[in-house]
Amino acid sequence: MRRRQTRIEAIQTPVRGGAPFRIVAITKGRKEIDWHRVAEAASCGSRNLLVPDGFVLPDSPYLKLFEADTLPLLITLNTAVKKMKDMPGATKRSILIEDQSAVLPDYIDRIADCASKIKIVTDKPQAYYTAGLRLMERFGASPIVCAERGENEKFDAAVSVEPVKNAKLNFSASSVKADGSPEIPEQYARLCPQEIDRFDFLCALFECSGVRAIGKLTFDDLTTNSLL
Repeated sequence: MRRRQTRIEAIQTPVRGGAPFRIVAITKGRKEIDWHRVAEAASCGSRNLLVPDGFVLPDSPYLKLFEADTLPLLITLNTAVKKMKDMPGATKRSILIEDQSAVLPDYIDRIADCASKIKIVTDKPQAYYTAGLRLMERFGASPIVCAERGENEKFDAAVSVEPVKNAKLNFSASSVKADGSPEIPEQYARLCPQEIDRFDFLCALFECSGVRAIGKLTFDDLTTNSLL
């Protein structure tokens, strides 16, 4: 009897305001999955795959899981900007931004009219060189960019992956998924394939498909429990 082959189908899905993405549907047959065919079906997305929870990819040079590195911290920054703009005397405040991987230089302008002192801690200070010049030219602000912060320094607010002890207000990226996967705006949720984490999907739309509108979201736009 002939063994039924595994069916691999790639569905190109358009996204408003960004590049399309592919949904790779696998119908398991009696033969083993040909992961090289899966990589071909995913095309350039084979290095940024989203899979259902519990699904394990084989060890393959062609396949790699997507890992968000920008959107969680950017949403955190947006939230800090929104909250601080509502506070009296916000322009006189100090803020710490911990961005070790230097994913925020293109967005750092957003905080310029919320604080007079901006300190950026990063492992890649050279990545902030152009952003620092831009802040000086546009806002007259000169951010402090360094590899580490002093233990005794205190800030009105901090934007970071994890909460910072010496800041009055903490806006931490770890809070985004603290109580499970947050809800995302409906226009993106309806595009998300079943069994795929919705927030991971949102991050991939921003970081891989380039949907710029997503980069303006705040915690308030994600209908979860307390995030701060």
